[in-house]
Amino acid sequence: IAGYLPGSDVTEHNKIDLDQAAMEGELSNYNWAGATQFYAVGGNSLSKGKFRTLKGFSTGAQAKMYDSCPGCPYKHFKMFYEYYGDFDYADKWVSAALAGQSMSFSSGKHGPNDFSKLGDAARVEAVKKGSAYMNVWMYTIREFEDAIDDCSSCTSECNEFSHNSDSVHAWDEGVAFYTGTLEGPDVGGSSSGVLVYRLAEKRCENFGTCGLTGDQTSGTSYVNYELFDLFASGR
Repeated sequence: IAGYLPGSDVTEHNKIDLDQAAMEGELSNYNWAGATQFYAVGGNSLSKGKFRTLKGFSTGAQAKMYDSCPGCPYKHFKMFYEYYGDFDYADKWVSAALAGQSMSFSSGKHGPNDFSKLGDAARVEAVKKGSAYMNVWMYTIREFEDAIDDCSSCTSECNEFSHNSDSVHAWDEGVAFYTGTLEGPDVGGSSSGVLVYRLAEKRCENFGTCGLTGDQTSGTSYVNYELFDLFASGR
């Protein structure tokens, strides 16, 4: 996965970017129903016989990041929940943009946002950016937190001679969701990527933070070099 060698099978997890890409394809034609289908129903990333969804990353956040995990509430999710006042803040934003409806966060911050009046271009950007950088990003962090939970509250394979496969798998899932399949297997990824990995690659060109020393305007982003070193160490 963009140079990362997972210790477990995260093939299906990695495919979540195909839903993002398909949704973006529908958005390019202002096909809101088609975009909603890929966002809320999915079609590419299987989980226990059903499709995991971009929407589910947010609607399931309260249970997985705040209420029902050994390390709950997770630090970063708690910060965002306290700011927005909603456990499903990301989905509220994206779903309202898809439906062309007005929405406000319960905290009263960053709103109101009346997508019925903001125009199609604004709705498209709200959906694309919200889904990838709010829904997926927070769930990616959740997977790394889950890996730490699996280590600190281990119930199986809990000795120095085991792989502690639950924690390894959760860590791999985090990398899979951060990157996606479209980035391909090689370091630096591919310009066809649509998730958070690609954001780092795009912005390093804008801010001159590409390269191993983080002072270039081309090449792999310094952020991804550093993160993937940490991903390998954590694995």
